[in-house]
Parts: sequence; C-alpha cells; structure tokens
Amino acid sequence: MHRIAHLSDLHFGSEDPAIVAALTETLNRDPPDLVAISGDLTLGARSGEFRAARAFMDGLAAPVLAVPGNHDITPYALMERFLDPYARWRRFIAPETEPVFQDGCVAVVGLNTARRGGPYLDWSRGRVGRGRLARCEARLAAMPASLTRIVVAHHPFLPPQGAPGTRVVGGAAAALAAFARQGVRLVLSGHLHVGDVAVAAVPASTGGGMSVVLAATATSRRLRGEPNAFNEIRIARDGGVQVLARAWDGGRWSPLPATVVPAAGV
Repeated sequence: MHRIAHLSDLHFGSEDPAIVAALTETLNRDPPDLVAISGDLTLGARSGEFRAARAFMDGLAAPVLAVPGNHDITPYALMERFLDPYARWRRFIAPETEPVFQDGCVAVVGLNTARRGGPYLDWSRGRVGRGRLARCEARLAAMPASLTRIVVAHHPFLPPQGAPGTRVVGGAAAALAAFARQGVRLVLSGHLHVGDVAVAAVPASTGGGMSVVLAATATSRRLRGEPNAFNEIRIARDGGVQVLARAWDGGRWSPLPATVVPAAGV
C-alpha cells in the first residue's frame, strides 16, 4: 500500500502551534511515502512565515512536494510581486514552483496556478496558463505509463459537491482535458479550506476515472465551516485508490469515512 499525505493551506502566520505539533507527530509516527502540499504555505508571504513553513517541512520524515498558492506571493511589496513574485519561495522552499516526484508507484507533477495579478480586483484568483499547462502535460507524458499519475495544484478544478457555484481555476476545462489525455488519476488541490472528492467528467476513451481531491486547511485558524484536516491517500498495488480525511477534533486527528476513487475506465 502506497500512501500520500495531502496537506493544503497551512498558512503559517495564522497557524495553531498545537495543531502543527500534532500533525508533525502524526506524520512522523508512520511516515507516508510522500507529503504533497497544495499551496498557501504562508499567510502573507513574509520571510518569517516562510521560515516557519520550511522548519515544518524539515521536521517531516517523509519527502515533501509543495506548490505555491496565491498567499505565497507578497501582497505588500508590489515591485517584488510583479518583478520576482517567487523570490522568497526560491529562497526558503525550493528552487522551482512546479516540482516533480517519482517512485515505483506514483508520478506526481506540480502545477503552479497562482498569478501575480490580472485585470480584476481579486488577485487571489488562479489560472492555468497555456505555457504552464503545456509543460505539465509534457512532464506527464514522459512518465512511465505503469505509474499512477497525480497532479498537485493550489486552486480547485471542480467546485466542491456542497457548493456547485464555487469559482474554479481559470482554464480548468482545458487543464482537465489535458490531464485526461495523460491518464491522470488524481488532481490534488485546496484553496477553499474544505474537503471534497469529485469525479471529473472526462471521455472514456482517455481512460476515465480521474478524481479531483480538495483538502481543508491543515494548520490554520482560518476555518470555513470545517475543522482542520488533511487527506491520507492510499494507492493499492492493483491501482485501487482510497481517500481518507483526518480531521482535528481538538485532541487528535480522527479519521472520517474513506472515499473510494473510481478505477480507470469506469
């Protein structure tokens, strides 16, 4: 059984230290094969917040793959935001914003959906640009076909089932079509601070069976009607996938009912 811990929206700068400590202890007690963090490691992209996020990541026994979210671009230093928006990310987190992870079971490709700005007031909105999507698809195409393919991005590609009117990332339809062409099984994201698993409507000719998994905020006090939580994704040798959410109940990470992800071709 292969396991991935899917965390999102850590928001160091508004984190609960007790929850951070409990999450670290839980993940290190039985380390997963990968910790995938789908953006918003910080609250305001301040250096101290990035240092705290880096310390958390360094304290984990498992390898970590992280992509930035909209909060990881500074809203204060506008020159930095527009000229070099990922300077602090590269300094504290990783030299790249779209990392790749591969082992004997999974192929995981990061996709950066954050934007430095746009012709609208809400700069938190994300988008999948054509260049980024082409690079993501090329990386997926280069992965061995035998591996379970996973994309990690910050913004949601499908609205949660409980809020069907929620705005999704710009370019979502084109991105999902590209993912389907490349046999992607799971798309992991966050941004909304709610957990959800939804099946993407993709052509059966592409293999089908692609699911979009949202994670609630793992460690932040910025809750939106749901407790702090993270997802444990279990991938069996036969390709079967389960998504198990673990919610913070004030004293421990309690498991919620597991979701079985439809198999490819279903």
